[in-house]
Amino acid sequence: MSIRPKWLRDLASIVFSFYYILYAQEADEKLRRFRAVPTVEMLRTTWEKTTNPYIRFFTRLPRIDVRRKILLARPKSSSYTRPITAYLFFALPEKELCKATELILDFPGGGFVAMTPEHHEERLRMWAVSTGRPVLAVEYGKAPEYPYPFAQDEAFDTYRLMVESCGKIIGMSGKKISIIISGDSAGGSLALNIVIKTLELRNLAASSHQPIKLPLPTAVVLNYAALDFNFTSWMSADNLRVLRSEQSSGNIPGLKEVAELKDHLKHVVLSVRDKKPSRKRIRRRSSWKDTLKGFASGGEVDDEDNKHGYPTTALRVPSKTFSLRAMPAMLGADEGSLADAESDDEDFNARKEEDRPIQARILYKYPNGGSDLPRSNSALEKQQQELAFSGNNSPRPMNGKAKESVGTRLTMTSRTGYFQDRIISPSMMRAMAILYIGPHRNPDFATDYHISPILAPDHLLAQFPPLLMQCGEKDPFVDDTVIFAGRVREAKRARKIELDLALSGKSARFGESLRMSSQDGHADNKTTADMKKERDKLSREVDSDWVQMVLFSDWSHGYLQMPTLMSEAKAVRFFIYF
Repeated sequence: MSIRPKWLRDLASIVFSFYYILYAQEADEKLRRFRAVPTVEMLRTTWEKTTNPYIRFFTRLPRIDVRRKILLARPKSSSYTRPITAYLFFALPEKELCKATELILDFPGGGFVAMTPEHHEERLRMWAVSTGRPVLAVEYGKAPEYPYPFAQDEAFDTYRLMVESCGKIIGMSGKKISIIISGDSAGGSLALNIVIKTLELRNLAASSHQPIKLPLPTAVVLNYAALDFNFTSWMSADNLRVLRSEQSSGNIPGLKEVAELKDHLKHVVLSVRDKKPSRKRIRRRSSWKDTLKGFASGGEVDDEDNKHGYPTTALRVPSKTFSLRAMPAMLGADEGSLADAESDDEDFNARKEEDRPIQARILYKYPNGGSDLPRSNSALEKQQQELAFSGNNSPRPMNGKAKESVGTRLTMTSRTGYFQDRIISPSMMRAMAILYIGPHRNPDFATDYHISPILAPDHLLAQFPPLLMQCGEKDPFVDDTVIFAGRVREAKRARKIELDLALSGKSARFGESLRMSSQDGHADNKTTADMKKERDKLSREVDSDWVQMVLFSDWSHGYLQMPTLMSEAKAVRFFIYF
């Protein structure tokens, strides 16, 4: 970062990258120091390497006919004057663009602080080639220069522009338009906010008997979306209930394997990638650098190598959707994990106490996992016990199989559990949150669903368009994907029940989240025909029509950025709902 001039810095970036690939432990230590006090410059330098001219020279970008940068004026209803910057990618000849009526509107990720469509260009070109549709990627304002809610408003303004002009302002037909919105990481939050703002505007127009002029997008495609700004350690009771419901309905196969991923008690330290001692220690060969270090230290042995020189744990969960190879070591699935071959019934008594897994150091074990312990009168203790031992006494599902226990391992959320994730660390997440919010706002993180779309009320989720949600099982944001998908399904089911009861003339008690448009909760502002149409549509659909969720085994964050280094990323599906 401090090297000048730029050409030398770009060249040094490549050289040092190769160096730290060879000396991975030193790379981890250097990143640890930077991530302890991350800066905007560090975040941007770390993530924006794909525009390095030397890397781009060796990157084979898919060939397309149209690739241009566009400046768009804000819609008349906007309170902003800064023009919208976007990049248009179209694989077909330019003369075909004026016939296009279908658009992919993409919001690239970057932690709300970094990266533009140019840093995602490889996969944007791939999408343009594979779909045959124009892809418009928005370079929205980044924090700290443009704090919340600037990026959200800019994303919504872009969607309104495309709808109002039917795409004519970017060269499309201008007759009609069908839009799929996509987003990864931070861009996924912006994509969902477009849907939420559109629904709020439509509901407001319906309540005032005004015509609805802003249609919903055809579908929303999300990859490892960041949907929750509540960086907590324990899953909330409501989210845990959704998780249980998803498992019993079969939407999350293999809950036992997912729980194993979060079994932190298997390790010496509360970390998924803990350095676990093995019977056979693997030591790397000494290098010239070690020799110089030995002279400098007077021949003393570096205890750090003995302490942290063991192979890291690479937990594997078989994917239920794709049979793809494991994520490369740079994403956290470290190679050389001979320690993982140890059997579960190994005698840990021969080891020193500090070298034993935490589970082996527990001296007193409660019968039945403590599920039959008397409950405390304390509300806090009661909630913690319910989180820790839930599912043990639950009824059996319809298929006759016993419901798997949802205990402490699974109630610990991924973003806290994977606090040594090589792509996103907690210190980086906190820094991005602080930069994104800015100095002039103090939102209520427990209720503000614009900041945390995972908190969106059920009456909005029930109206969502089809969703395709994809994420790696080792991603810090995998819980966001699983919980949001479950909440949408629950809201759709509840909406159908509400419509059935309303059309049958029966009364029922519904929460505020699924009330009808009128003030007293009845269907006064909706015609019977509209209600029947909505009910019939929900009746014809199944859960997979509302949400399709794909979890990739052993993958972490940012796989869309790595099609050159990781061929499996090219297999990530992009559904077309047109």
